Amino acid sequence: MQITGATASERSDMDFGTWYAHATRRADLRLRQRVQTIMQGMHASTFRGRGEDFEFFQPHALGEDTAHIDWRASERLESGLLVRRLREERVLEVWIAADLSASIFTGFSTEGCKQRLLLDLIAIIGRSVIGQQDLLGFVGFDRDIRTVMQPFRSEKTFVNLLQTIWEHQPESGAATALLPALRFFETQEGASQQRKKRLLLLLSDFETEDDWLPAAQRIHAMHPLLPIVLEEAVPEHLPTSAGLLTYRDVESGQLQTVDARAWLRLLHEERQERRERYLAAFEASGLGALFVSQQAFDVDAVIEYLEAQRV
Repeated sequence: MQITGATASERSDMDFGTWYAHATRRADLRLRQRVQTIMQGMHASTFRGRGEDFEFFQPHALGEDTAHIDWRASERLESGLLVRRLREERVLEVWIAADLSASIFTGFSTEGCKQRLLLDLIAIIGRSVIGQQDLLGFVGFDRDIRTVMQPFRSEKTFVNLLQTIWEHQPESGAATALLPALRFFETQEGASQQRKKRLLLLLSDFETEDDWLPAAQRIHAMHPLLPIVLEEAVPEHLPTSAGLLTYRDVESGQLQTVDARAWLRLLHEERQERRERYLAAFEASGLGALFVSQQAFDVDAVIEYLEAQRV
């Protein structure tokens, strides 16, 4: 058995159109309605705030905050003061920052690789956001930012985004670096486009050596930041004929030959150790985390996680 760096689209008989039809069916009516209910709740709580469009004047009440008094308009009154009421912004802006590094595009099978998991998640989240007439933005990154799509709500643009990810060829040796994507949201380029609060979803395997948590904490203080950890589907068993296995690490380019069964046990142990390490780091930083894999792909878990962040 040999694991290569080929992308999922190269190793699959399924074309993009077939996958997209399947993905949209997977996001069935019941789940879409549940997502929309949650998004509406977000509009009325976490993401509801002072808008920028004038709606009407009303008399200032005793004890009310004076920050909203329109002094110029109040000068025309013989007595009393007028308060400007601004139209509340009800549009939710959701940004997906997606890891497109080489480690996302490999696996034991096409269906089990992290690229397919990434696509499935973006399909469900994106269709829910756009179906609610909210805005979806996208940042794709590996060790640098590779693509940025400013917030949109076009179904055609969304399908083009999914197809771009489907056809993406990762750069050989491009390790994961989360800081470029996070810095995007801290700069004027990413942060000043809209004054309203936004929801940021960070989708990655988080196999990185950069010190990204301080930046994530700073962003989380301004906007809810939800890390979603993509885990590779590791088989529980190998065929009885499995002996030696040769694989290539697509980020380092190194070939290694190992005992297949011993390697499989090591993968399970490393996966559990990595999950415990990530959970400890997220908890210490005040961030929640969701771990997803094709072995346990639970749309409800994604939705419940979003709902929990609203509280």
